[in-house]
Amino acid sequence: MARVTKKDAAAAPTAAEKKVVKKTPAAKPRKKKVVPNFVIQSSADQSTTYDAVIEKVKAAFDGEVTSVDIYVKAEEGKAYYVINGDVTGAVDLF
Repeated sequence: MARVTKKDAAAAPTAAEKKVVKKTPAAKPRKKKVVPNFVIQSSADQSTTYDAVIEKVKAAFDGEVTSVDIYVKAEEGKAYYVINGDVTGAVDLF
């Protein structure tokens, strides 16, 4: 049986002195953001895009916008909007 002397005990690193190696998680490949192509069609073969409706609503309102709700009624050819919770209106879809 080996004897442990004070010299040997002093030479052994304590838990605080030991290097802690942290494993970093492997880098996950980034997924590409999917941007949908949003098209509104009527039964009369007319169509418009989401971006076109947004631009029409922005053009119809002059002021600061904090929130926008848009309700599309393709059968009427209208997009109804509520801006900032109290300003209402409608724009033509086609």
